[in-house]
Amino acid sequence: MTNLPPPLILLQSAITSSFLLLLLFGPIQSRADTSPRTFSVTDFGASGDGLRYDTAAIQSAIDACPGGQRCRVVFPPGGTYLTGTVRLKSGVVLEVRVGATVLGGARMEDYPREQWRWYVVVAENASDVGITGGGAIDGQGRAFVERFDERKNVMVSWNRTGACYGDECRPRLVGFLRCRNVVVSNVTLTQPAYWW
Repeated sequence: MTNLPPPLILLQSAITSSFLLLLLFGPIQSRADTSPRTFSVTDFGASGDGLRYDTAAIQSAIDACPGGQRCRVVFPPGGTYLTGTVRLKSGVVLEVRVGATVLGGARMEDYPREQWRWYVVVAENASDVGITGGGAIDGQGRAFVERFDERKNVMVSWNRTGACYGDECRPRLVGFLRCRNVVVSNVTLTQPAYWW
């Protein structure tokens, strides 16, 4: 037992308690601040039935990520999420889980007006973005084929638009344009409509 006066004993106890609380909870708080936030596309209305378009729900989940923070946008297993172009922003990683498929739309109106932005998933001038999770992104490449042009050995589609040459009128799967710190891993990219 110490011989300190009562006010100093209280002060010493308060300092000791504060130090112990800092040791116990300080590291937990800092870890919580660095872990990415998670948003499920189904929480934003995605049906995952492969018939109805989930574009708005997927984009809403991406947009829910606060600027300057890291986020994961999750596609739960068992769903086929039909979508037009969705745009990633900095800090967002799509987590397409095993058994989930992001299915690119096959209509011209599913993609932006500018042909160079025709991607199922696109990010422009972004950093710390990516796709992972063990699932698949399917571009439905065969859905775009109107005919096979043997003269050029190409598949022709959307060639009635006049916007481009027939064999170039198809969207790509994934595009990271002028981006930094991009990670694409553990995801299957299949059936691209265009590969150039």
